[in-house]
Amino acid sequence: MFKNSMIYGLIFFVGFTIKDILFSEEIQWVDNIGISIIVFLINILWEWAKKPYDWNKNK
Repeated sequence: MFKNSMIYGLIFFVGFTIKDILFSEEIQWVDNIGISIIVFLINILWEWAKKPYDWNKNK
């Protein structure tokens, strides 16, 4: 779960950095890092929310 989320964050970071290199005069490092962290956290939360909780495990 953690490794998969890191890969998605890294893909977004590299993708936005390449987009800045090709289409802009400067690279927006803070924006790229921020978007990558947000994608990482959303993916972690998504994977965590998909696991069901066993409500009757203490009975």
